[in-house]
Amino acid sequence: MMSRVLSSLILCLLVNFLSAQSNLFVPRNYEKAYEAGSRAWNGKPGPNYWQNRANYKIQVNLDPATRFLSGTETIVYRNESPDTLKRVRIKLQHDRYRKGATRAYDVTAVDVEDEGTVLESVAYNGVEVPKDQQRRNATFLDLILRDNPIPPNSEATFGFKWSYTIPPDGAREFALDSSFLIPYWYPQIAVYDDIRGWASFPYTGQQEFYHDFSDYEVAVTVPNGFQVWATGEWQNAKDILQAEYLDRWNKAHTATVEYVIFSEDEIKSGKVFKKGKSHTFSFVAKDVPDFVFAASNSYNWNATSVVVDDATRRRTFVSAVFNSKSSDYREVVDIAARGIRLMSTWLPGYPFPYPVMTIFNGNDGMEYPMMCNDASTAPRSPMMLTVHEVSHTYFPFMMGINEQEYAWMDEGWAAFFDYMLCDSLSGHKLGRIRDYSSIAGTDEDVPPMVRSSNLSSAYRNASYQRPQSAYLTLLDLLGYETFHKCMKEYMNRWKSKHPAPFDFFQTWNDVSGQNLDWYWKPWFFEWAYPDLGIQGVVKDEAANCSVIMIERKGNLPVPLHAEIKYADGSNETFHRNAAVWKDGKQNFNIRCAEGKNVQSVKLGLETIPDSVPEDNVWEK
Repeated sequence: MMSRVLSSLILCLLVNFLSAQSNLFVPRNYEKAYEAGSRAWNGKPGPNYWQNRANYKIQVNLDPATRFLSGTETIVYRNESPDTLKRVRIKLQHDRYRKGATRAYDVTAVDVEDEGTVLESVAYNGVEVPKDQQRRNATFLDLILRDNPIPPNSEATFGFKWSYTIPPDGAREFALDSSFLIPYWYPQIAVYDDIRGWASFPYTGQQEFYHDFSDYEVAVTVPNGFQVWATGEWQNAKDILQAEYLDRWNKAHTATVEYVIFSEDEIKSGKVFKKGKSHTFSFVAKDVPDFVFAASNSYNWNATSVVVDDATRRRTFVSAVFNSKSSDYREVVDIAARGIRLMSTWLPGYPFPYPVMTIFNGNDGMEYPMMCNDASTAPRSPMMLTVHEVSHTYFPFMMGINEQEYAWMDEGWAAFFDYMLCDSLSGHKLGRIRDYSSIAGTDEDVPPMVRSSNLSSAYRNASYQRPQSAYLTLLDLLGYETFHKCMKEYMNRWKSKHPAPFDFFQTWNDVSGQNLDWYWKPWFFEWAYPDLGIQGVVKDEAANCSVIMIERKGNLPVPLHAEIKYADGSNETFHRNAAVWKDGKQNFNIRCAEGKNVQSVKLGLETIPDSVPEDNVWEK
């Protein structure tokens, strides 16, 4: 008993000591996680880290003619937490379309249903759960298990039979003619974690993912003539595809060139599939946070493969599934394959974790594990949209980010990747910086550490624009080698886990060997904006040189980049990373080459935000 008390006292003292070294505000519920040892102040999972898991076995039927979806599932849920669970929360995300549901955006009136997800059966350990022990609210179903709770380190089994009609004009779902992409479609156990317990924010259509890592075995039944694509690896292609198309599919898995698995004309001809009234497509996915599937009897299917791990020569099978009218989709397989290769070797510089990636021609720009729902961008290039959505494989899927609360931890990274990767892949033509400068410092510029579930109109800037600029500035600050070292270790520590903001901050502090709190604090915690300006140019007669006086007017640390033209026609580029402002100083003087007279100065780069660009140019 005395040893346990002493150990607890030492742990508390260590937590208090380490947290005292940080200049960042740490919410009290986060401090409890560190005190409990589930997380450590050096950014690593703590000695008592835990997370719950589940195995899903699902059978689902899709009737394309009526858009009716019905399914049964069995979930084996493992409670790894130290808590006895007297309640289990089930996510019914399709209930976003239920009459009376809270929604971030309006939906078409024809999409709204009285009941939403129709639950025909709800069972717990083989016994039907009485109605008075079911609490349905928003997009949740809480099952009250007071009489038979789930103890720590034990398993429980849940069973569901459910159905609903796919909305004809859904905001995330895609249903057009005879082509479908179906997300958010099955009863799914919510995350129970060490910071908040049960995740409590419903799915409203804006804040997106937070799911546990699970294993899936899914069987999708559709009428003959339809192909199904899904999260995971297709298990029974030889039972469904005719020999010619099976051969193409097999060859594409090791190909370095693009294969046409089948065209629109071929799938419509009836030659692609073996005979039968219907086909059941089987998929297996391991250690993924969600499952999505798509089906069509008219889309083209092109595919290739790409090496994602040079050490093992592991490959990823890359597909584009698309409407013939989408002319831009002819480029998508090549873009996705080259993008995945660059993600694996440069940024983030970590082998692509999934064996399959399918970009489906839908109605959105939306990511799911191993699949994307991407609208056509023609006549514009599909590169940015493709790279952005595919890069989400790392955040929030490989890294189980709570995007509902801290979307900057995944959308910000995807915005960073889409600029850097597109800029490289296109020869500096298609990379695009999101406009942060015009929003910065306004009342729409909310610090990213404000929880995403509390944001509406400020959500996009706090999730995409401001963190994209923060990560670009961080890369400039650390340099690629240190940046990549931090990124790789962050991923190694938190792969298939649930990193929270301080796990990110402290990991990068730890691995870089620098206390970067001076940087994290203004960029992520404070109301702030970026603004550098040229005060003027003066002559230092004693040193026989010109001095350019730069003022830091805003409180976000950004790089100082100046293009200098001299009277003799020569040019000079001056660059300092954001550490030039680390000590809080507001002014910096650029001392020019001896004997040179400055003709003009221009501050800034596309990648450096500046809220008041008018004072960034000086001319003699």
